[in-house]
Amino acid sequence: MAEAAVSYVAERLIDLFQRKIVFLQSVQQEVEGVRNELVRMKCFLKDADMKQEEEEAATVRNWVSEIRAVAYHAEDVIEIFIHQVESQERQSFFIKCAFYPKKLYRLYRVGKEIESIQTTILEISNSRERYGIRHIQGLGFGEGSSTTREKMRELRRSSPLVANKDTVGLEKHVNSVVSILLREDKRLRVASIVGMGGIGKTTLAKEVYNQAQIRDKFDTRAWVYVSQDYKPAKIIKELILQLANPEEDKVKMVETMDKLSEAGLEEMLHRRLEDTCYLIVLDDIWTTEAWDLLARSFPDNDKSSRLLLTSRRKEVALHADAHTIPYELKVLNEEESWELFLKKAFSEDRECPQDLVDVGKEILEKCDGLPLAITVIGGLLAGKKKQRSEWQRVQRNLGSHLVGSQTYGVSTILALSYHDLPPHLKSCFLYLGLLQKDKDIPVQQLMHIWIAHGLVHQKGEEELEDIAEDYLDELICRNMVQVIQVRADDRVRSCRLHDLLRDFCIMKAKEEIFLEVHEKVDNQSIPLSEPRHHVLYCPIERYKYLGNSKSYMRSLLSFDSSAKLVNLDCICKSSFKLLKVLYIDSPGLKVISDSIGKLYSLKYLGVGWKTRIKKLPRSISRLKNLETIDMPMSRYYSVLVPNVLWKLENLRHLIGYINSPSLLKIDLLNNVQTLGSIPVHHWMHNENLTRMTNLRKVGLFIERDDNLDIDRLCDSLAELERLQSLCLEVEDSLQISLVAGLSKLNHIVKLKLKGRLASMPTHPCVFPPNLRQLTLVNSKIHPDSILVLEKLTNLSVLKLIQAFDHELDDSIRISENGFRGLKFLRVDQLMSMKDMNLGKGAMPELKCLQIFKCYSLRMLPEELISLTNLEKLEIRGMPEEFCARLQTSDFHKLQHIPNIVVGHTSIDYEEELERVAIVRKIRAHAQSIRAAYLFKEAGQRRSNVNSTD
Repeated sequence: MAEAAVSYVAERLIDLFQRKIVFLQSVQQEVEGVRNELVRMKCFLKDADMKQEEEEAATVRNWVSEIRAVAYHAEDVIEIFIHQVESQERQSFFIKCAFYPKKLYRLYRVGKEIESIQTTILEISNSRERYGIRHIQGLGFGEGSSTTREKMRELRRSSPLVANKDTVGLEKHVNSVVSILLREDKRLRVASIVGMGGIGKTTLAKEVYNQAQIRDKFDTRAWVYVSQDYKPAKIIKELILQLANPEEDKVKMVETMDKLSEAGLEEMLHRRLEDTCYLIVLDDIWTTEAWDLLARSFPDNDKSSRLLLTSRRKEVALHADAHTIPYELKVLNEEESWELFLKKAFSEDRECPQDLVDVGKEILEKCDGLPLAITVIGGLLAGKKKQRSEWQRVQRNLGSHLVGSQTYGVSTILALSYHDLPPHLKSCFLYLGLLQKDKDIPVQQLMHIWIAHGLVHQKGEEELEDIAEDYLDELICRNMVQVIQVRADDRVRSCRLHDLLRDFCIMKAKEEIFLEVHEKVDNQSIPLSEPRHHVLYCPIERYKYLGNSKSYMRSLLSFDSSAKLVNLDCICKSSFKLLKVLYIDSPGLKVISDSIGKLYSLKYLGVGWKTRIKKLPRSISRLKNLETIDMPMSRYYSVLVPNVLWKLENLRHLIGYINSPSLLKIDLLNNVQTLGSIPVHHWMHNENLTRMTNLRKVGLFIERDDNLDIDRLCDSLAELERLQSLCLEVEDSLQISLVAGLSKLNHIVKLKLKGRLASMPTHPCVFPPNLRQLTLVNSKIHPDSILVLEKLTNLSVLKLIQAFDHELDDSIRISENGFRGLKFLRVDQLMSMKDMNLGKGAMPELKCLQIFKCYSLRMLPEELISLTNLEKLEIRGMPEEFCARLQTSDFHKLQHIPNIVVGHTSIDYEEELERVAIVRKIRAHAQSIRAAYLFKEAGQRRSNVNSTD
């Protein structure tokens, strides 16, 4: 991480210099000198990071800490200087003149301080020879760099002959991988097992390798362990020796091989394999480069030969054979986890004493189904007394047993994946430790935060958001982040960090002075020392006495549950002047105080669902560096926004339902890419919308009093050439009229219509011509409207959510050859739909079908059998009778579908808020009717009394 910290700061200095050249040109030479020294230091930090694993590493750790500290200090000095100069530039001409001598003095001081930093870096650099730290080229590990790692590799060095008698839940996986290897195909194919470190890839490969079917099928078999620091020549020699006949002289073979070049060795292996049906297992392969170097030795001999590889990185598997889907190994379920735990903790009788069951299961929860973690903790408890107090002590210290120990356990194996990351991904990965435990991470939010911290570096003209998505994809491919939800276009919507990896993040980041997590706070005075990022599960107001900070905080995330928290004044102090990210999800927070305007460096401001904030203060206009305002995306929780956004020249994303007491001026937001959802009259009253040239996504809310001209609206939207996504929503009692104006929106590929449609046009030409994704919510259209939608030639994604008039939607029919290009279909809450019929040749490309809460649907369509490209069927919130038929009368319709999910509907917080709001509205309406009835009834009684008198 020291290398990552220095790389990050060096990149940040480049970014700062390029973006703030006006302010830094007077100290250009000094800044460039510091950056160049830091870049030179990177060459030695790889070796230093490795030596920290050694037993004698204390002094090396100190050396690395000094480098990291001076790098952070350089960043602080330069950012504070920019902050001071920019603050002065915002003043009037006369004040600038008055403070000009002060500016010169600041220039002099910052120049001297940077010179001092450069001298310090040189002194630290010169001292490296005392620690034997040397220059290492490339991103890989140096030869012989760490005895600990060598021992670890030897312990993990795999062999198919070492059987694991304590396997659990492997049978289904073994059968699946065996079937992949035995598929009828004469060509050489590559099967692969992928998954995170410690999940059991090697164990599964061993089981497969030793299956009787496999032994009978292949004439020759061999197994080789590749690892991160593979040597191709050594691996090829091992394979040749394994493939040798028993009568061959192994000594002579070794002598012959030692004389051959690498190309000669490849040819020798090639000859031995070319006339045989072979299986070669390449265990623990890390890179595509390693694959390319090894693959050329294996002949495609038309004999149904196979290669089986295991890897933590999915991209390696796909690179090896793009036609064979990698077999992704998942964590164990609760029952399998308990079975493995019993085998490891009670190896003889495999029974847990009753008084230890609850503690054991609580311990097991921490392992989160990871076989390696269960094995480590089970082995730990096997050596302990079978006493409740002893197990409870282990439970209390569980994190340190699994992560903090120096043993060859989970920590070391997880560390292998971490150390393999390039520097820019190390910082991004460690940042995940700040996010909430056991919570899904919204990908969009994560990327905005990474960008706010400067963790994502510009590459040419490519958008930072696209680069950030690439970073996340790489972490996912390395199995360091778990995918939870995927969008209809196959992009990741949300992800999660395995608990053990989060613990590892927190431990490693604390060592690196990168972040601090505060779970409990008992006193009122908490000094915030060196860490640059903090996450709080305690009241922010406890931080009113900050102590002396050695560096300035860059990130504060608060998930405080205290109801006493009322404002943020306590954080708007000097130690927070460089704060980049502020995210609050605290039920007690009702007001964001005006002093937030002091956080001039703030780039990301997030307000969570749980807060009670009703409005943003006008002082946000002073946050000139603000890039993202992230608020709840529901009109049932809208935050009042003052009409000052036009002053935020760097604003890129305005997320959430935006409400404003006055007309919102937005046409000066040249950099904005996302407008969550704003009232349409705010849009229509801004005449210079063509300035918003970077706008990609916009949501417009049509209110009761808008008197909207749709054609004029479409004309204004058509001028925005980068606009790709549009959402139109109307209030409950209004209707959207689809007119030809939508066809002008050539750039729109994603359209969402929320609310009643006046009618569906008879021809699809009304829709944007390049439309690929369409979502209809509460549209109340006639089911026959699907005859128009199925003619949209470019449509690949269709979501129908309460889309039809419930009095008419008893049956839906898709015509013959309808939806020729559709790949994703979701039918959701079509309450009266009893039948779903597909014409011949309908939806031939469909890959995913989702059926949610269609309570009247009697059975799956018979034509499902003909959808040969269908990869996933997801059924949620359906009646028990429907789900039961999946096992009986509907079973024959499902056998060709590889992935079937049946379960409850997952309701997110936004959906829950909308549901609650609708229920409240219904109750309020019922109460008003009842009040009117009672009032009328009382009037009649008074009238009767008067007539009697």
